[in-house]
Amino acid sequence: MLRSIIPRDEEFFVKFDALTGRIVEAAEILRTMMEGGGAADELAQRLRGCEHDADEIVHASLAHLHRTFVTPLDRLDIHRLVVHLDDIVDLANAAGARLVLYRPKTRRAGAVELSRTLETSARSVQEMVGLLRNLKRKDRLLALTVEINTHENLADRQRREAVALLLEEESDPFEFVKWKEILDLMEQATDRCEDVADIVEGIVLAHG
Repeated sequence: MLRSIIPRDEEFFVKFDALTGRIVEAAEILRTMMEGGGAADELAQRLRGCEHDADEIVHASLAHLHRTFVTPLDRLDIHRLVVHLDDIVDLANAAGARLVLYRPKTRRAGAVELSRTLETSARSVQEMVGLLRNLKRKDRLLALTVEINTHENLADRQRREAVALLLEEESDPFEFVKWKEILDLMEQATDRCEDVADIVEGIVLAHG
């Protein structure tokens, strides 16, 4: 009853859009870093900026959640969405930071492929979360959750293949450890994309 009387609070959707914008930007920067484009230190600084912006958006979102009596979505769903969206940026930033810190001697094709999959998944997350304003587009929302699940499965396979190739080709154990950690962080970021998709799927199904 209250939801039909109290004006719809759009602020959460504005915050979601801002957060997914940082996710896509972070994924783009990380992909550029893995491809060896641009100055790595400068790109890493931009990536840190995305992570800092995302943190501020999260803090503002949670503060608004605490102040708001009636929310457009379930309060727990909003909280979980914000936290998992932030995790994607954090993991992308961690992967980029490791690349600059460890300065591996070679570039790995598997890392490039995985970074591209993460960027594709980030763009799907952006569209999906943006559509939460209009839950009537149920079919498209559910299709995007399937797409993101597919991206995660691909990323998992890419990580496994990249690690297998590392074992086969890399004789320096330190180089192996460097790249495995970077690959793991990127794959974990796609896992968080899938977590967001699972939350959105639950929201869509709960709203019929």
